[in-house]
Amino acid sequence: MVKIKSENLIKSLGLLLIFTFVVIAFSCSSQRRLRGFEFQKSVEDFQDSAAKQIYLTSTKPIDSVDVNKLAFDVWRLKSDKYPDSIKIYARVFDSSGHFVTNMADPYKKDPNINYFSGLSEQLGKIYNIRNVTIDSFKVREYGAGDSIPYSLVLTVDYSGSMDPVIEAIYEGTEIFTNLKFDFDRLALTTFNKDFDVKVPMSTDKKQIINLYRANRKNNFGLFTAVYDALWNSIKILGDTPEDDPRVLVIFTDGDDNYSKKDIAAIIDSARNAQVHIFAVAFGYSKDDNLRTIAQYTGGKFYKVYTKEDLISVFRDIYLSLRNYYLITYKPPIYWGYHKATVALSPPGREDTLFASGEYETGLPPWFNVDSMFTRPILFDFDSAVVKKESYPILDEIVDAMMSFPRLKLEIQGHTDNVGKIDYNQALSDARAKAVMNELIKRGIASNRLRARGFGMSMPVASNDTPEGRAKNRRTQFVVIAK
Repeated sequence: MVKIKSENLIKSLGLLLIFTFVVIAFSCSSQRRLRGFEFQKSVEDFQDSAAKQIYLTSTKPIDSVDVNKLAFDVWRLKSDKYPDSIKIYARVFDSSGHFVTNMADPYKKDPNINYFSGLSEQLGKIYNIRNVTIDSFKVREYGAGDSIPYSLVLTVDYSGSMDPVIEAIYEGTEIFTNLKFDFDRLALTTFNKDFDVKVPMSTDKKQIINLYRANRKNNFGLFTAVYDALWNSIKILGDTPEDDPRVLVIFTDGDDNYSKKDIAAIIDSARNAQVHIFAVAFGYSKDDNLRTIAQYTGGKFYKVYTKEDLISVFRDIYLSLRNYYLITYKPPIYWGYHKATVALSPPGREDTLFASGEYETGLPPWFNVDSMFTRPILFDFDSAVVKKESYPILDEIVDAMMSFPRLKLEIQGHTDNVGKIDYNQALSDARAKAVMNELIKRGIASNRLRARGFGMSMPVASNDTPEGRAKNRRTQFVVIAK
């Protein structure tokens, strides 16, 4: 009996091994035949269709849709004017991708209906989280009738790995161009290790397409300099009218392996030039930096697997630039992680819709070793005891350190030049150690902190004025590991 079972088991295992080998061989053979978007689509087909992205296709008024089948999202968020204001760009749409209109001034049909019913912010991600209700906010609807001229640059990865999807790139680029309004400016650029302007900034749609067709097959190459391409594209947009929104769309499938610029330089440059970056990543690219760039320049990140996705994304970007609800408000002061949540309550709907967006006002996610920031930690005169008014600031720093578990900080104490050198040195040492001890009390390991006093030796302003001396009396934090 045991022998028969053993033989059956051996036969079963043998059949299983043969079946597995056939499946693997067939799978590998199929994947070798499939290239670019075709291969990515074969992978995407296994995904849960319910989780697939809905892209905008057109518009519909609120009185012609089923309010119980609506979706609501924060498409993008601008925090560059913090702490004076935050701008949330929100979208309401149905399952077919129709942007739903007429829910806010100046296009709202019924002035007595308040569709946007609430706004709140979560402050902090891990430590001492609190929620704050925003009592006052404004909502303004924008549509195609607002006729806002945009300045746009589309830059496309022309490294060798993009060859299998080049026909889709050609088609998608022309679709993107044809979506352009007559008064919009558009430039088309490509990159590998080098940057190439296929079409300089122009408003003439026909001229843009003709010039692109003439140049589109030129300058494919090796390596990928994503950040350098972004830098050069931002420079192009820097020459456009300041009052017109500036948008940069980048399509790439790979990591940056050739740039001289880094993520911090790109984000700083884009924010200074008021350029919003929309990153479209193809396939299995590493996305963290592209996501960060898009989020912190007031743009959006997209992931595409198919030719249909790419074309839909290009259309979604353009339609969303024209159709959105702009929610503006003054945020609570918190130098750290914020999560803004908007409530939408259309009459007749069974529940309330919520949409959220995140932003960071403390240590930016792209920080490097030697990055530094200053916080107004308060002490009484001639004292090294941290005042209770500074406890919320300490909580913000703790939350950042818990959010970045490998982050280590040097705490630096600085004084003005009033008093003797030795006295100020000792006082700055004591104050830096006091701050360190307060962070340790809140759960930060001591081996992640280092305290140093610098006395009056490193002023950041003149000590000849009260204002300058106040700036020199500071607690500074320097990243020593990440």
